[in-house]
Amino acid sequence: MRKNSRRSEGFTLLELIVALTILTLITLLIGQFFYLALNAWEKGEAETVLTQRLRVLSALLSQEIKSAYPYKMEIDDEKVVVFKGDAGSIMFVTTIADSSYGGFRWVRYSFKDGTLFQKQGLLPDKELIDKISGNEEIVDSDMEEVRFRYYSVDAGEWKDSWDYGEYLPGAVRVELSGLQPLLVNIPMGPEEKQDGS
Repeated sequence: MRKNSRRSEGFTLLELIVALTILTLITLLIGQFFYLALNAWEKGEAETVLTQRLRVLSALLSQEIKSAYPYKMEIDDEKVVVFKGDAGSIMFVTTIADSSYGGFRWVRYSFKDGTLFQKQGLLPDKELIDKISGNEEIVDSDMEEVRFRYYSVDAGEWKDSWDYGEYLPGAVRVELSGLQPLLVNIPMGPEEKQDGS
């Protein structure tokens, strides 16, 4: 009888160690679950912010490229449409300009070392070619990839570059860091065979 009454008075050292071990394991598991949940939430938030930023950027590029205008000016003693691009940059004239000014605006986007730059100016501008490079504004400094391709209606194929010529490309394909490629048709493209500015 005395042996049974002693057991009911308290825990043995072994029982206490087992209980503390189980409690520690449960606490560690709960902490790990909280850590994983918080980590997943932060990663999801970062991906949402990145996706939203890329969508805003793609909307901006799409709107400006759609409004490309076949503005002609003399470059290297030849009257050509102001539109030039390669895989990492694009330069064109857009009808989207400051409402107080109206008219046309030239814009250039270039991608270098993970950063997308923009430079722009108003037209007419006789020193346009000299102003294209230098003093660019940063549009986004955390980009993995920006790539442009140009659709030639005459050739029926995509090209990696477009030089000043008689008309605009039929479309521009913009690839931004992991988003589906953006295909932007240019309404003032070659079908009209632009002949004036």
